[in-house]
Amino acid sequence: MNYEIIDGIMKIYVPEELELNNAQDVKRFVYDQAFGKGYKYVILDFSRTHYIDSTGIGVIVALHKQALVNAGAVAFVNIDQNIKSLLRMTALDRVLNIFDSEEEALRFLKS
Repeated sequence: MNYEIIDGIMKIYVPEELELNNAQDVKRFVYDQAFGKGYKYVILDFSRTHYIDSTGIGVIVALHKQALVNAGAVAFVNIDQNIKSLLRMTALDRVLNIFDSEEEALRFLKS
């Protein structure tokens, strides 16, 4: 999985699909490479992602909750309109830190 560090914040590029076959791998990667190495603030970039299923949604919620437990936060950026609609239908758009740009996410995480 591709990632980069921006001002002490890990930015991870979510794969094209976040679903049953890879969702746990994504979760494990974030737990091990970000939270496990002391990164409290993470940006998940969905610019490459066009499909998510219920397993993927569960992983998103789990990562959000784990960041809160660690006194940190996860910001979600560049989310496809179809995925945003799904998050709205489940009311997760009210709970998750969703931003249209990386700049907005960085401002939020640094504040």
